[in-house]
Amino acid sequence: MIETALIAAPDRADNAVFGRPLLERLMINCERAGIKRFVVAAPRENYSAVARAMGRFKNSDTVSMVESFGEILNPRNARELGIDPSLPCVSFSGNLVFAKSQLKRVLDAHDSNPQSVHRAVSTDHDCGGEIATGPIGEILKRGGISNNVAGPAASLLPFALNGRPEDREEAELRLAQSIREESAHKDAPMARWVDRKISWRISYWLATNTRATPNMVTVANTMFGLATAWMFSVPNYWMRLFAAIFFLISITIDGVDGELARLKMVESDFGGKLDVLTDNIVHAAVFVGLLVGCYRVEHSRAYLYLIPLLLGGFAMCAVATWRAFKIKGDQAAVWLDKVDRWSGRDFAYLLVVLALINRLEYFAWGTAFGTYVFAFILIWITGRTASSMKTESL
Repeated sequence: MIETALIAAPDRADNAVFGRPLLERLMINCERAGIKRFVVAAPRENYSAVARAMGRFKNSDTVSMVESFGEILNPRNARELGIDPSLPCVSFSGNLVFAKSQLKRVLDAHDSNPQSVHRAVSTDHDCGGEIATGPIGEILKRGGISNNVAGPAASLLPFALNGRPEDREEAELRLAQSIREESAHKDAPMARWVDRKISWRISYWLATNTRATPNMVTVANTMFGLATAWMFSVPNYWMRLFAAIFFLISITIDGVDGELARLKMVESDFGGKLDVLTDNIVHAAVFVGLLVGCYRVEHSRAYLYLIPLLLGGFAMCAVATWRAFKIKGDQAAVWLDKVDRWSGRDFAYLLVVLALINRLEYFAWGTAFGTYVFAFILIWITGRTASSMKTESL
């Protein structure tokens, strides 16, 4: 596993991308990928400026500054820096802007062939930057077998700022577009094909034109979602149809807070928990509002009895999902992506269709009992998956 990063200090290290210095963004992405040690090369007279561009890494004991990476090839200097040139590293050159998925692709290529040097050249017109992995000594000698690591978003990132006035805007746009790729493996079909095509544009606009924070978006969308819940309870065809449409809009906006957090690199445990909590509150309110609306339209007390039944099924789904997310192991990430897809909110599209033909009662009855079916199936599959992973680890 790679734990060391060699960074040729960008000459535009302090250029802000979505409000965060270029160099600090690079180092945060590395840290999230498991990098524990940074060696930054810069002329000594630029040390202070480069350190400022590091942001929260400025005074970190995980960072070493050198004038040239050539110092590492000197055995004495290598010992003083605590670096073994035979060990693998990831190196960066140029004023690079990239997403976590691009760095992961390069690191995965290294894992498949750790003795080779793997390179991903930036996609700007000048190809002005590069990410490389391999043994430290081989990279510094520019030796070894090299291959350019490409992927689905090879036309977007990494991107290097090369001094043009429009470079930063282009980098931010590409970074926002790459969000769709990063979430594609866990998005439900309609979320991937429709929602993300809209939400990333909203996230991009908010990040570039406002001071909105992810938590502000979460709270605002929660209020909007609760308003749609009330609209579902009104016994009027047009009100309930617009409620279904507005709920679909709310579902689309629900992805914006996470995207905005990733663009600005301000993700937090609190923000994630707030998002999950408010999602559950809105969903429960919408389902209750829908049942109340069905009762007021048909005047059947059966819908009132369905409310506690539905809430019980909703609680079981929450417990089943929580249990699924507790699975640990080498295949856990793949499993959790599947859970995300299965528990997605593509049902909002069905809700619009049923509201359009004035048959929301079908959704009410189906959801009341369907939540239990989903919960039991997820619990059963979770148990089998956990047992399978445990067997593979023995």
